[in-house]
Formats: sequence, structure tokens, C-alpha cells
Amino acid sequence: MSGAPAGRSLWRHPDFVRYWSACAVDIVGSGITAVALPVIAVVSLHATVWEVSLLSFAERLPPLLVALPAGAISDRHRKRPLMIGAVLVCGTGFAAVPLADAAGHLSLELLYMVALVTSGASLLGSTPRISYLPSLLPRERLLEANAKIGAVSSLADSAGAQLGGAVVAALGAARAIYLDVASYVLCAFLLGSIRTPEPAPDRSARHSSLRAEIAEGVKYVVGHPTIRPLLLTGTVYTGVFAFLTTLWDVYLLRELHGTATVLGMLLSVMALGGVVGALTVRRLVDRYGPARVMLTALAITPFTELPLLLVAPGLVGQVAVAMGLFIQMGCAVAQGSTQRSIRQAVCDPGMQGRMLATGQWITYGTRPLAALLAGASGTWLGLWTTLALGTAALALPFLVLLASSIRTLHHVPGAPPVPRPPRAEGEPA
Repeated sequence: MSGAPAGRSLWRHPDFVRYWSACAVDIVGSGITAVALPVIAVVSLHATVWEVSLLSFAERLPPLLVALPAGAISDRHRKRPLMIGAVLVCGTGFAAVPLADAAGHLSLELLYMVALVTSGASLLGSTPRISYLPSLLPRERLLEANAKIGAVSSLADSAGAQLGGAVVAALGAARAIYLDVASYVLCAFLLGSIRTPEPAPDRSARHSSLRAEIAEGVKYVVGHPTIRPLLLTGTVYTGVFAFLTTLWDVYLLRELHGTATVLGMLLSVMALGGVVGALTVRRLVDRYGPARVMLTALAITPFTELPLLLVAPGLVGQVAVAMGLFIQMGCAVAQGSTQRSIRQAVCDPGMQGRMLATGQWITYGTRPLAALLAGASGTWLGLWTTLALGTAALALPFLVLLASSIRTLHHVPGAPPVPRPPRAEGEPA
């Protein structure tokens, strides 16, 4: 592991900067596609609510299928080649969309296939990418690193969304995806330029079967007193948001009469909220402790969906929705960076990949079902009623974490607790 002493800025750590830049480039491209794909499905191909939910289902099914093997593979092999291979597969998959459009063969069936392939490849790459960070930096720098990555991820997402809205308007939704393809190629180059030697994987793992390693990872995560409650909270949080986001774009484009430019603007403002969350999370955790930060972020989140439900079409409504999304993403990044840093810090080095993959399998495994449930509910009950039910359900992650032992966690494991001034006599704790 390349050293990064506590007093040295991570911006002076060349390989972290390369890693950080690769994440940024990847997310800029993905931000473009996040605007382009809904426009292709809803506007160009006139998809119904149910067909949109099937596209969301296709994007969210791969974690249920490949997350556990991805974790075991990540712990068995060096992580950097896996990361590079995965981003190249994603680039190849997305290239099929503009090529099919140019040939006059663009269809929903092709979008479903591309969503399955790229989502699976993305997971096979993100598992080693996230679990690679503890081998690049000391554990006491993980919260800082995750915050910096969260900040650039949100900023890049904002730039990608803004760029996506402009490029879709100028070139068309399908051709805009060429920029995402280029971003994957650049991401692969940056990851390939990292020079820090990666610790060799545990060769003893080769003597056990892949199934045995997967079972060991599941048992480790489910039995861990700190990781388990964080995972349960994340599962509820992810499932509810998968339900909501399945229909979010449809509601905006059809019921609120949004355009690709408006969609890009809203996603951009949302991402900027993530930048604020990432830049402030370390100070907030140092001052208030990780439990309070996560609980407060989860408590605020349901209220951020209300503008979408209450506004009318027009500029005023768009501004209100943007403000809600800004706060929502700030809360998401703050609580997400905190819980990820805790899990990385308490996890055994040889279990990092399987810990992450098991968490993704359990947490993201709810998303395909949530997408189908949202599609059925949106078809039978209507878009507004379905989104209102999902908004009410956003209170559940807060209640789950509040009921766990994590509510008493005062500092991130592996990081020294922040000294507190002595209390005056009689002052409550």
C-alpha cells in the first residue's frame, strides 16, 4: 500500500488522483446516458409505464445475478485488471445504441439487452474498484478519500447531466451516448496508469470452491455486528428509491411536461447537492459522530420528494423540484460516504470484495422487484399515487437505523475520536 500520511494531502498522492480522475470521467459519461436513455425510451420509442419499468428492471437485475460471484472473483484476483476490463465492456455495450439508431434498428428490446450487459459489467467493475481503495490508502484516510470521491462523483454527475441535456438537444439522444463510450475508454486508461503495487490475493483461497467463498462472505456479513445493521438500512433505502426512480423520469417528462434540457438541469442540480454533502460530511462526522449524521440525513430525505408531488408544470415547479433534489442528494452522499467508510474500516482485508458484493447482492437485490412493483402500481393506481406511496416509504430507512445499535456509534472505527471539551458539572451527556 502506498503511504498517505495523516498530514499529507491526498491531492499529492498521484495514484489516488488517477483513481479519483477515473471515477470522475466514468461518471461524467454516465451522467450523459442518464439523460439520453429516458428520452430515447419515453420520447423516441413512446414506451408505456410498464415498458419503462421493464427497462429499469433490466438495469437492476444483474446485481441479483452476479454480485456474489463478483465479490469472490474480486478477492481471488488482482482488482485493477478486473476494473479495466469491465469499463471496456460497458463502452462496447453502450456503443450499440447509437450504431443501431444509425442503422434504423433502435428498439426497446435492444435497450433491454444493453441495460442487462452494461449493468452486469458495471457491477463486475465497481466491486473491485471500491474494494481496491483500502489497499491504496491507510484505513484512517478512507473517510477523507470517500468524501473526495463522493464530491467529484456528484460534480461529475452534474457536469454529465448538464452536458447530456445540451448534447441530446443538439445531436439527438442516441448520438449523445457516443460521449459515454469515449469516457469508458479514458477511464480504462487512467486506471491502467496507477503504479502502486497491489497486494497479491490470498493464494489459499484458490483451494476452496467459488461457492464456498461466496457462502463465507455471506456468513461474514450477516454475522458482523456493525456491517449487518448498516446493510439492512441500505437495503430498505435502496429498495424504496428504486421504486421511486423507476417512474420519476416518466412523471417529469409527461405529467410535468419536462424536456431533455429540463431533465438535464434537474439532474445537474441534484448532483451539486451531492458535492455539498461530500465536502461537509467529514466535518459533520467529526463534530456530531457518524450515527447522528446518518440518522439526520435519513430523517430529512422523505421531505425532499414533496416538491415533485405538489408542483405544477412550469419554471416555479422546476425550481422547487430542483431544490428538493439538491437536498436529497446531499443527504444521500453524506450518509452513504459515512456508512461505506465504516464498513471498509471494520472489514477484514481478505473479505473486502466479498463484503461489498454480499452487500450489493442483498441491497440491490430489491431493486428489480421494486421496479416491477412500481410499473404495476403506476399502471393501476397512476403515477402520482405511486410516487406518493414511495415518498411515505422513505421514512422506513430512518426507523431501521434508529432501532439498531449503530445509533450509539460516536466515531468511525479506525479513526481517532475527536476530543470533546469537558462538560460543566451537572451538564447532561
